[in-house]
Amino acid sequence: MTRLVSFAALLALALGSASAAQAQQWVDHRPAGGGYRVAFPAQPIEQGRTVDTDVGKVRMQTSAVEVDGKIFMTIDSSYPTEFKMGDAEANLDTARNGGLRNVGGQLVSEEKLNIDNAPARRLVIDIPRSNQEAEALMVLDGHRLYQAVYLGPRGSQKTEDAKRFLSSFKLER
Repeated sequence: MTRLVSFAALLALALGSASAAQAQQWVDHRPAGGGYRVAFPAQPIEQGRTVDTDVGKVRMQTSAVEVDGKIFMTIDSSYPTEFKMGDAEANLDTARNGGLRNVGGQLVSEEKLNIDNAPARRLVIDIPRSNQEAEALMVLDGHRLYQAVYLGPRGSQKTEDAKRFLSSFKLER
């Protein structure tokens, strides 16, 4: 695949649209037609848009919330069914590299894994210019790239809230 849209392309969108939650109350989030579920620390704001890419029109649905300066976000990118996806691992490499470029980040760690029998990656990315770190889970299931992203101060991805959010991500087919 020539280019997968990565979480970094939407971080600015999430920063501008995720409302800060006053009280933390975990929500089991299952967007209609989303194909996944995840626990957010508060009710997320959902936004959809279509992005023109070099592979055609990609439908992107984001769900995001900001709690105490930390962002919890999912991105569901649906690629055209006529597009030949090719090698899943190579596609995940492309998405990772694009994300690193877009945020000016440095890869701290990467783990290859499977989520519900779909190829996946867990990344920790240091973002020096904002003194933050992101932990991202990327799952490629057919023509859909799912991403669950936590963004906060360096080291905060080790908190219980960040772990709970990322570990709760499951595909629903």
